[in-house]
Amino acid sequence: MSHRSDFDKKSSGPEVAELLEWYRWATQDPATQAAVLAQIYRQIRPGCEAVALREDFAGNAADSVAWVLAAQNRRALAIDIDADTIAYARQRAARLIGGNAKRITFVEGDVHAVTVPEAERADVVSVLNFSSFYFHERAALLRYFISARESLNHHGMLVLNVFGGPGAMQPRLDRHPIVPKLERGQAEALPPFDYLWEQLGYDACSARIDCRIHFEIADGTSADGRRLVRDAFRYDWRLWTLPELTELLRAAGFADAQVWRHTATTTGADPEVFLGPVDSLRDLDLWLAYVVAIR
Repeated sequence: MSHRSDFDKKSSGPEVAELLEWYRWATQDPATQAAVLAQIYRQIRPGCEAVALREDFAGNAADSVAWVLAAQNRRALAIDIDADTIAYARQRAARLIGGNAKRITFVEGDVHAVTVPEAERADVVSVLNFSSFYFHERAALLRYFISARESLNHHGMLVLNVFGGPGAMQPRLDRHPIVPKLERGQAEALPPFDYLWEQLGYDACSARIDCRIHFEIADGTSADGRRLVRDAFRYDWRLWTLPELTELLRAAGFADAQVWRHTATTTGADPEVFLGPVDSLRDLDLWLAYVVAIR
């Protein structure tokens, strides 16, 4: 199994580039993700810096772009199975970082098929945007974890993000106004839009969750001045629990698997930021976490 394209490519709908641009501004903070990945590595390997990133299920490869932009010696490998998506990712990197895009290797293919020695062993393999949820069967997820471990060097680590809690199992529709910033190579910033996250339902027997992303865009041709792009991205995920993930990672041969949190709380004038492993997540309706597997 590999990452599939989640967006609707109907000719009557938005272009792939439009969908991926909206997705990037609605759901991603690449600079923060790159900083978090580097800091996790520093905390686990004191005195060492991660250089080589492998971004599995890369999509628009925004994290790879942010990774190489943060330090001159960094390299990245961005892998996605969808041809249109990886083509867009390559073009976007060239626009944003120019010659530095040469430090990113873009691969259209199944993550299982991109192996050593064809690919460089990574310091960090990132599986973000909840991509581990694409695997519905335990055997398939274990197979992927074994493959990911083999793609790491001896001091490497795998980082994935997850969410859960009772709130993740209930139907809900959340709306977020998005104001994109002007980026290099653009004549003007992407116009403001609304991002809608919808959870349609959860099946306790299979632990499957049906999620959708919709966008509401300003449109002068419609009566109310707004255009709703429904089901721009569709997700058929299995909501894996933290114990299931850490147990499978250890079964895949990792020396350790930890749950990490990245939170900010305001105490006075300045926010207090925490990034580190935790032993307990109690009584939270909806939570976000990283799972860090150490080779």
